[in-house]
Amino acid sequence: MQAQEKKIVLKCWSQRLWWIFLLAGLVSAYFVLRGFALNYWSFLGLLTLFLGAGASIGHFLGTYIDNHHRSDKGLFRQELRLAKAMLSWLRKLLRRKGNMLEVPVRRRLEERIEKLGEVLVQPGEDHRALWDERKRCEMFVEDHLSRLKKGPTREYIESIGVAVLIALALRAFVIEAFQIPSGSMIPTLRVGDHIFVNKLSYGLRVPFLPQKIFGTKIPAVSWNWDMPSPGDVIVFITPLNEEEDFIKRVVAVAGDTVTVKNGMLSVNGKPCPMDAGVPFKYNALKPDGSFKSIEKTRMFKETLDGYEHNLLRLACSSFSDCTGPTLPECDLVTKHCVPTASTCVHETGLCSQANYGPLVIPEDQVFVMGDNRDNSQDSRVWGTVPKELIKGRAIFIWWSYREKLVQWDRMFTKIQ
Repeated sequence: MQAQEKKIVLKCWSQRLWWIFLLAGLVSAYFVLRGFALNYWSFLGLLTLFLGAGASIGHFLGTYIDNHHRSDKGLFRQELRLAKAMLSWLRKLLRRKGNMLEVPVRRRLEERIEKLGEVLVQPGEDHRALWDERKRCEMFVEDHLSRLKKGPTREYIESIGVAVLIALALRAFVIEAFQIPSGSMIPTLRVGDHIFVNKLSYGLRVPFLPQKIFGTKIPAVSWNWDMPSPGDVIVFITPLNEEEDFIKRVVAVAGDTVTVKNGMLSVNGKPCPMDAGVPFKYNALKPDGSFKSIEKTRMFKETLDGYEHNLLRLACSSFSDCTGPTLPECDLVTKHCVPTASTCVHETGLCSQANYGPLVIPEDQVFVMGDNRDNSQDSRVWGTVPKELIKGRAIFIWWSYREKLVQWDRMFTKIQ
């Protein structure tokens, strides 16, 4: 009866299987729910149901194994770990707060430490002796040292505090989540995509800079061990006002000469190769994420320094197809609209550029452009991006939601 009671007290598989089945519920939710068109609240409710079911199954299955199918060797190994942890904690308590204890209590504490240490020196193969001595130590702590022991509330708050500090440190220096607010990177990135950015790709930045404090500007500071390559999709602080985060594709690096003629990109005097392209349509969205209009474009594959990626150009079959604030003209050979003026639409913050350059990229700076070439505010508007303003490289899309639907086909996709 005593051995059975000890097996019930020692929890092992109930804790392990809780996490395993929680993750299994998350994976199951992804593969099952992706077959349905769900709005945000339906998705959240069903995801909670899957996670709750997975965690509950893992807990009950683990509890059953703990109560009925634990081997003596498994119990011994677990009890050995718990006894060592108890001994370490008691020694630390004696070392740090022993002078605060009354003499009789301190002597009894030293005795408990000595006896637990003796059992650990030659633990044998039976977990019962370890269990008995550890329980005596726990009872002694409850009876005489409870005021020095952290309460559940304090332990909970400290655990949350440590988790928050770790999360903030990771966000500041390692990886950060961003949301795509505009269509300037279509087709690579869409409005409503949530991405992760590796902030250690090119170096280490001091967070929260640049900043103005009492009218004094503190510039951005970074220690770079690498620079972006042509084709990389990066997140950076725009040089326009140093207050907004932008995401664009690097098309040229330091020392390159950039020219844009009739909307076509050339680097070092060589036009970037493009295929014939295919028709492409996408839903343009309003700032609140609702449907605005269907945009007809043409999708091309452009090669940057041997790296292929997709881009969009306004499509046309006649001059009447090219309308807009810049009054572009239709190139009947390439079947895309060629802007004839460099103008920005202030309501949307998007710009269309005609001819640009040639421009030699300065040292430690890069030239960036949006993949939606005729609908992007980028280096053609506010110039090159210095290395200290680069936050990191975009890695993958972890969540996508737009037009009141979860976009399953875009989740967990690598950003090319």
